[in-house]
Amino acid sequence: MEISKLHRTVTIVARGQLTPDEIMGAARQLFDAQVPHFAKLIDVSGASAEVGPEQVQQIADLFRGGDVKRGPVAFLVNPDKGQFARAFAATGTERPVSVFRSLREARAWLAGIDESQRRADAGPYESSPWSDPQREAVMFRRGQKRELPVGRSRPSYAA
Repeated sequence: MEISKLHRTVTIVARGQLTPDEIMGAARQLFDAQVPHFAKLIDVSGASAEVGPEQVQQIADLFRGGDVKRGPVAFLVNPDKGQFARAFAATGTERPVSVFRSLREARAWLAGIDESQRRADAGPYESSPWSDPQREAVMFRRGQKRELPVGRSRPSYAA
């Protein structure tokens, strides 16, 4: 999980087999970070999970409530997987949620959501959410949380 306060974005990358407890734990960590209005890019293209409809609904319910504005969520999925992402999108959340097969499409969709507001909040015009040198990175594995260093160089993401 990487949080950029400058650009008001959260990037989450999940890999491997995920348990329902791990998904709920990551959702709680995201909730505890108090970033509901941030745009979220969740890459689950390299992950798989056995999650039932009631567990998906519990996660969706965790993020509902209150008068807080909710940011958009873009899921990046493998075409053969992505049941969790599709089930979450179908829960009828009060925020824009969409599922993509391409990182480029997901980023373009997020950038297009409320473009004028995001530009005003994002800071310098030439910057992007993925080039913020002040962003924070955290890895969650088996219930443990570890802060990760984030370099000043621009990360390379395959699109």
